[in-house]
Amino acid sequence: MEGLLWMVLDTNKRVQEAGCSAFAALEEDAGPLLVPYLEPVLRNLVFAFDLYQHKNMLILYDAVGTLADAVGRALQDPRYVDILMPPLTARWAKLKDDDDYLIHLLECLASVTIAMGQAFLPWAGPVFERCTNLVHSSLLNYQQYQTSPDLDEPDKSFLVVALDLLSGLTQGLGPQLEPLIQISPRR
Repeated sequence: MEGLLWMVLDTNKRVQEAGCSAFAALEEDAGPLLVPYLEPVLRNLVFAFDLYQHKNMLILYDAVGTLADAVGRALQDPRYVDILMPPLTARWAKLKDDDDYLIHLLECLASVTIAMGQAFLPWAGPVFERCTNLVHSSLLNYQQYQTSPDLDEPDKSFLVVALDLLSGLTQGLGPQLEPLIQISPRR
């Protein structure tokens, strides 16, 4: 495991890619056995957010999401939340609603929200609002396409991942999501 984590942080992009992909495969196989090593694993993955560029960032999002799926509710520990959420929220703030990289971040966050459960509550409001806005704009774009066949069919990926993340919020937060639904202008 330590060797793979070193590869994840290598300066060579190909080594990063191979290390991060291999580590994601390890996460799937190891599952909850990773819990005792969660802090150093998260610190390494979080450090990679500053190193990685486009293609490898997508693999990193996948590795973080796979880790969340593998360790489940262990990710609720405040120490782990404090390690993981700052780089994810920084990426969240940088990406525009039409950026294809947002799709991969939303997929990652869907797994993270389920694993963190109630610990994700401080970020639930902005995530819920952005997802409902993405769903709304996607549906408007599709409606416009249906009335104007000369337009290109809109990409449904943003709609699908926004709905997946809303589902993750529902699974992770349960009834605590209700106040956000009640105040949403999109309900």
